[in-house]
Amino acid sequence: MKKLLALAALLPTLASAAGLLDSTVNVHYHFVDGSQTMNTLDKVVVGAGVELTCASSAEICNVLTAPTQSLDFSENAIRYAYVGGGADFMDVQHNRFQFTSLYGGDTAITGVQLSTNIAGMDASRITFGDHMVNVDMRALHVGADAYFQLSLVTAPVPEPASAALLVGGLALLAARRRR
Repeated sequence: MKKLLALAALLPTLASAAGLLDSTVNVHYHFVDGSQTMNTLDKVVVGAGVELTCASSAEICNVLTAPTQSLDFSENAIRYAYVGGGADFMDVQHNRFQFTSLYGGDTAITGVQLSTNIAGMDASRITFGDHMVNVDMRALHVGADAYFQLSLVTAPVPEPASAALLVGGLALLAARRRR
C-alpha cells in the first residue's frame, strides 16, 4: 500500500485537454491534377455557428465551387456539409481537405471518429497527426444533403518537466524494488 501511495505522489497532474473554441484553425484545400495545382489557406476563428461557407470570399471557395458547402467547427469536431443536387470530387493526384493548427501544444489528437452519409468515404481516407487532419476526397460523389463529421479524440500532452518527474519517479521505484 505504501508503494502505491508513493507512486501516486510521484505522478504529475495532467491538465485537461483543450478544445477548439476561440482558437484559430487553418483550413487548406489541396488540388493537384498534373500541372494544375491549387492550394488554399483560410484562417478561421472557431466560435458559435458555421465558420466558412461557399460562396464567399474564402480562398477555399475558389476550389470548392458549389455555393452550398460549409465547414463548421465545434469544441472537438469538424463538420463539412453540402446541400444541393449532387457533385463529384475529381479523381486526381490530390483532392483533399487539410486542417492544421488544431489545438495548442498542450493537447494532441489521438484519434478521429468519422460519421458520414457520403458513399465510399471511410476511415482509410482520414489521416491525422498531433495538430492536423487530412481528408482525401478523390473520386467521391456527394449527393443531396451530404456531410462528414470528424469527432476529434484528444489527450493532454504533459509538460517536459512533468514527464521527467514521472520517469524519474518510476526509475526510483524500480531501483528501490531491486534492493
